[in-house]
Amino acid sequence: MINENPPPTVYALSRRNALLLLLASLGFTVGGALLLWHHATVKGLVGGALAVPFFGFCSFALARRLVRNRPELVLDADGLEHVQLGRIAWSEIAAVGIRSMTVRGSTQRMIAVVLHDPAAYLARAPRLVRASAGLNRSLGYGPANIAANTIPVPLEEVLAAMHRHHPRLGADAG
Repeated sequence: MINENPPPTVYALSRRNALLLLLASLGFTVGGALLLWHHATVKGLVGGALAVPFFGFCSFALARRLVRNRPELVLDADGLEHVQLGRIAWSEIAAVGIRSMTVRGSTQRMIAVVLHDPAAYLARAPRLVRASAGLNRSLGYGPANIAANTIPVPLEEVLAAMHRHHPRLGADAG
């Protein structure tokens, strides 16, 4: 008997990258607190008031991910499970591809997971995904994207593994 389904492909959290992101978030949280404490201008007060809760939340979320030590991404015969996106079946996915977003000279690569029915996914998606869906849409992206900064291997390797698990998966030209 031939096993047609490859064993699950498991990608651990890139602890190094997550730790660097945590340190940066903590730095911005402290910087925001200093702006609040020594606010000489309205801009400083507003910047601090925005930075502390946002980067504080990011710090908390990253620290939690480091402590929990769950896999970042698991691919199997039925679909994918991402630590932030939750479970998505291959039958829900129209295509996958690598996309880049450039903001102020910094480029962030990601795997765009193009869904047949984004609304159906969002109805059951984790709260953070639902909250960021509008912003993603305004930037021209769907609700399901896998950032490169917490995956320990090149995104091309992840795409190849996705196609091994589901050969009929389409390719998103971006």
